[in-house]
Amino acid sequence: MTEVCGWWAVGAYDHVMMPSVVVLVVYALAVARVTTLITHDEVSRPARSRVLEWFNPNRRVHRALVYLLGPPDGDDQGCPWCVSIWVGAVTAPVVWWWGELPVVLVPVLALAVSQTTGMIYSIGRNQ
Repeated sequence: MTEVCGWWAVGAYDHVMMPSVVVLVVYALAVARVTTLITHDEVSRPARSRVLEWFNPNRRVHRALVYLLGPPDGDDQGCPWCVSIWVGAVTAPVVWWWGELPVVLVPVLALAVSQTTGMIYSIGRNQ
C-alpha cells in the first residue's frame, strides 16, 4: 500500500521515498518541453546550427551528435527520443532530491504548462 504525503509517495514495504505521480507527470512534461526545444523548435534553430557547424562529419562522435540535434542546414529535425533520455538522465536527480523546492518546481511547472499548451494547440492540426 502506498501513502501520499505532500509531494511524495511512500511505499508501505519500502522506506525509500519516491516523487508522487503528480511530480512525475509534471517532470515528464517538462522533459518533453526541453527535448522539443533542443530538437525541433524554431527559436533554438540558430543555436543548434552554430553548435553543429563546429562538428566534423568524419568523426563518429560528431555524427552521433548531428543525429541527435539534426543536420546543420535545418532541413531535418533531431531525434527527440534520443535526446529525451539524456535530458531525463541529467534532470532526474534534481527532481528526486530537490523536486519540491520552489527554485526547482517553478521552472519545471512553467515548462510543463508550456508543453501542455503546445499539445492542446496541436490537437486536430496538421504539423
